[in-house]
Amino acid sequence: MYFGYYKHYRETVNVSYALIADIIRSRELPDRRRAQRVIHETLDRAAEGLALTQRPYATVGDELQAVSAALSDALALTLRTHLLLPEGLGLRFGIGAGTISEIEGASMRLIQDGSAWWAAREAIEKAHHLQDEGRSFIHTWLRIHPDAVSGSGGEWGEHERFVNSILILRDQAIFRFQPRQRRIMAGLLMGMTQIEIARQEKVSQQAVSEFARSAGASLLEVQKLLDGLSGGGEGE
Repeated sequence: MYFGYYKHYRETVNVSYALIADIIRSRELPDRRRAQRVIHETLDRAAEGLALTQRPYATVGDELQAVSAALSDALALTLRTHLLLPEGLGLRFGIGAGTISEIEGASMRLIQDGSAWWAAREAIEKAHHLQDEGRSFIHTWLRIHPDAVSGSGGEWGEHERFVNSILILRDQAIFRFQPRQRRIMAGLLMGMTQIEIARQEKVSQQAVSEFARSAGASLLEVQKLLDGLSGGGEGE
C-alpha cells in the first residue's frame, strides 16, 4: 500500500527533500570549532555516492542543510552520519518533503524557499520536542507538507507515520550500539567488504560477519526497507 501510493506520488508531483540538521547540546561542547570541523568532515563522507542536489553545507550557528531529490538518499545521509560521528557528538535531523523554489535576494543572490523547507523546520522542531520529553534516542523526523501531496492526503499521512515509526526503531538501534559497532555498521552500509572492515577495526572477519547476522541484522533489514521507499514501488 505505502509503496504503491509512493510510486503514484513520485510520478505526479515534483518533490524535493530538504534536510535541516543541528548539533545536539552544542553549548556543552568544550571545543565547538573542532566539533564543527569533525561534523563537516563526517557529513562529507556520509554524502559520498548519494545523489544529493545540494551537499551538506553550514548556514548559521550550529545549523546545516542539504537537499535530496529522493527520500532514500535523504534517509541514507542521516543514517550514515549518525553512525560515523564519534562518541560525544550528535546531530538532530528534520527532513521535509515538499517543493523548493528560488527567489532573488540581496546582491542577486538566490535564496531557497518553499514547503520542503517549512516541513523540514517542523520536523526538526518535533525531533527536538521528543528529545526534551525524554526520548533522547530520536534523532530523525520526517514531515510531509500538504502542498506537495497529490491525491489522498490521508494515505500520505499514513506514509509519513509509517516512515517515522521505522525511523524511531532505527535511531533506537543506533543509540544502543557501541562505537565500534557503529563503525562496522557504517562500513557495511557504505559498501566496504567484511575483510576491509575487519582490518580497519583490528578484529576478525568472523566477528564482523557475526555482528551482521546478530546485533546488526535488524538495522540492515530496516535500511533495505527504507531504501525501497524511493525506488518506484519495489515493495509492492
